[in-house]
Order: sequence, then C-alpha cells, then structure tokens
Amino acid sequence: MQTTSLRILAAAAMGSTYLWLGSPTAAYAGGFSTARFGGEHGHAAADHVTAIYYNPAGIALGEGTRIYAEGTFAYRTVDYDRADGTIDNPGSATPNDARDANVGPAHLANVLASPFFGVVTDAGVKGLGLGLALYAPFGGQAEWDKSSVYGRDDTQYPGAYDGTQRWAAISGHQRTVYITAGAAWASPKKSVAFGAGLNVISSDLALVRARNATGTDDLVNPDGSVAEGRSLLEAKDLTVGIGLGAMWSPSPRMRFGLGYQSMPGFGDMTLEGTLTNKFGANPETAVDVVLLQRMPDVLRVSAEIGVSDTLVLRLAADWQRWSKYKNQCLLPAEETNQSCTFNADGSLDTAAGGAGTVIVNLPRDWNDTQSFKVGAGYLASKKLEVGGSLTYDTNAVPDETMDPSLFDMNKLIIQLGGDMDFGEKLSMSLTLGQVVYFSRTTEPRAVDPEAPSRNPDMAGSYSSSVTYILLGMGVNL
Repeated sequence: MQTTSLRILAAAAMGSTYLWLGSPTAAYAGGFSTARFGGEHGHAAADHVTAIYYNPAGIALGEGTRIYAEGTFAYRTVDYDRADGTIDNPGSATPNDARDANVGPAHLANVLASPFFGVVTDAGVKGLGLGLALYAPFGGQAEWDKSSVYGRDDTQYPGAYDGTQRWAAISGHQRTVYITAGAAWASPKKSVAFGAGLNVISSDLALVRARNATGTDDLVNPDGSVAEGRSLLEAKDLTVGIGLGAMWSPSPRMRFGLGYQSMPGFGDMTLEGTLTNKFGANPETAVDVVLLQRMPDVLRVSAEIGVSDTLVLRLAADWQRWSKYKNQCLLPAEETNQSCTFNADGSLDTAAGGAGTVIVNLPRDWNDTQSFKVGAGYLASKKLEVGGSLTYDTNAVPDETMDPSLFDMNKLIIQLGGDMDFGEKLSMSLTLGQVVYFSRTTEPRAVDPEAPSRNPDMAGSYSSSVTYILLGMGVNL
C-alpha cells in the first residue's frame, strides 16, 4: 500500500462532503437529529413557518403569505481518546513502537452551516394553510485533525497520520434533506387545526475510514508489510415520508400541539452507491453496493401558555424512535436477497432471512431518545420579543456500538434569542445556542463480534461541544 493511495481516498471523501447544498450541523438532539431551526418558535404548538416540519397544522394559523429563510451556523469540537485495551494484536500486528498510532487522543474542530427555507400561504382563504419548505432535520459531518505524532510521509506506518479515530472515521458526512409540501385547515376561530405534509427525502452518505481485510486495527502483516488500508463509501437514496399534526386552543392564550413525522421510506432505506477499497499492497478496487438502514419516526407534543399580555410559557417534549437504527448493512448491488438479519454475536443469521453476501455490517442497536424543553418569551415592546429555553435530551448510542463516526451523549441545550419586527412586512430573528454534552467513557469489549460485523473496538473517552447561531429573516406579503 502506498501513502499516496491513502491520501487519494481521503481527498475523495472530503470533496464529496462539500459538493452539496449546504452542510449539516452537528447533532443538537438524540442520535444525529439537527432540527433546531425556528429557534424558540421551533416546536409543535407554534404557528411559525417552520411548523411545516414540527406540526403542519400550525401553517393554517397565520394569514396571508409568509416567507422565512434561516441559516444555522455552528462551531463544533470533539475530543476522543482511544483506550489502550482496544488494540487487537498488540506487540505484533501493532508493534510496541507504534502503540501511539492506534491509541491516544484525537480532535476535531469544524465550522458548519445549514439552511432552512419555507413559504406558507392561505391563498386568500381564511383557515387554509399551504406550504413548501426545504431543510435538513438529520445529519452529521466531520473532518478530523491529523496526528501530531506521525507525519504525512511516514513510510513505516503511513495510515497513522490520520489519527487514532481513523478506524471509524477520517472525514465524511451522513445527512437527510427534506422537501416538504404541506396543507392544513383551521376552524373559523382557529380553536382547532389539522395538517399534513408530504416529504420528499434525499439521503446522502460519504465516509472514508481506515480498514483492512480482517476487520481489525492491524498495522502490519506477519511478514512486516503494511496491512492498513482505506475504505471510501459513497451512497444516496431518494424516498418519501409524511408528517401529521393537530392543534387545539381552548382559549386565546393557550395552545396545545401534537406532531408526528414518519420514518423515511416508512421502514428500510436503500442507499445505492460505490465502495472503494485499498488494502495493503493489493490493488484498489471499486464495487457497486447498497447500504440498508432505518431512520426514526418522531412524536412531538408542545404547549404555549400566555401567562400575561407580555409573557408566554413554552413547554415541549419529543420521542424519537432511534431503536429502529439497528444496523448499517452493506451488500453488493447485485444481491437479490437484500435482507440483513444478524445473530447476537454479529454473525449473519441466514436461517432468519439474512443475505449470504454481506460485505460488512456496522452494528448500531441505538436506543429511543426523549427530550424535554421549557422556555419563555417576553414581549419587551410591540416589535420585540426576547426569550430563551433549556432542553434536556437523552443519549441514543449504547456503549457497545459507540464510535467516532456516530456518537451521542445526554446533553443540555441552552438557547437565548429574540425576534424584531421592522414594520408590518419584515422581521428578523437571532438565536444563540450552546449544546453541553455530558462526557462519556466506554470500556474495551470483552468479546469481539463475528464477521461480517467485525470492526475495530473504538472504546475510550468522548467529549464534545457545539455553539451555534440561528439567523432568520421573515417576510409577510
């Protein structure tokens, strides 16, 4: 394996990361959910344009035509320290003089951006709501720093330059973008409203990681030759989903909302693409593949309660079924039995319908997440509202499948923001947010999984931080 081959694969993944409409932000909620657009008005009891996602019934509560554009700008840092006990074959396939090539700290610091754009209108009909929006509610992106110990041109261990986290991720992204067409109806006094949305969902994944033919983290073969290689996976999917919602206002100062978003594709997603491998001294290969995975459905409940003429209390909770995210299973594109069922040890359960030619499986086995939010808005003047909120969000990722490509922790999300009207037609919004992650440490596994689920153990300590700004502009026509 030549050093230049490693660099070519890494550069390819980095290029595919940025040649796209916007870049998704780091996860602000369970799993890799990024849905914070709308700021303090981004919840299931709001009449904001962003309600087209959180609860489409809300788009029937406004009047006229409303346009809203928002950019999310974030700064994300991650620190990972791979545990010493994770090395597969210490002293031989990872020589003693190269232990720091496979264990120790890794770091990333990325600046990210993501858009929301939506239009809703009543088309001149009181109680009607029609809308169209583009946004990215799921996603993640990372480009890890290079090693400070090993150089770019190290000939003995050429892969070590990409950091100790490289066995899970060097650079890449996974994101899902929605284009939603929504419709809603509200009663004459707007005491009740119902809405639905049809989502066209585009998913896109690109990931480059260190890998070898055995699924271990071996740096060298028994003869001393380089074993470490690179895998680049690029895959896409286009599917549909639905959103449903209802609202009830028992009084002018009180509104309750219930919103639901279906699983993309209502179940299995099939991402089609290419897997490029370069293992050791073997030639580079590229094959057409399909990646099978499932994304969660989401249930939201919210309330807005007017405490006085100038103060409103906002309460929200959601449940995301990340337990549907069991595996990321990679198969040859020509495989006719595209089904992935595994035994507890990671081996393929062919008796239960598992396909016989799985290339590799990334076990996820994630957990459902819940979030709980409390906030308030204060009308400082007829044109200015200021507010803030505190959200507690639970972790989706179990210790056993935690790795630097996709990880999560329990977290607190703090938001402060304001909305200013400039006349009757133009408004601006600004929200500042901080995601405070609870650090996690996972222990090296006692038993390695069987093929095709065999992957390097990425146990260790994880910490992260995200600071973000939401900047929005609304126009009423």
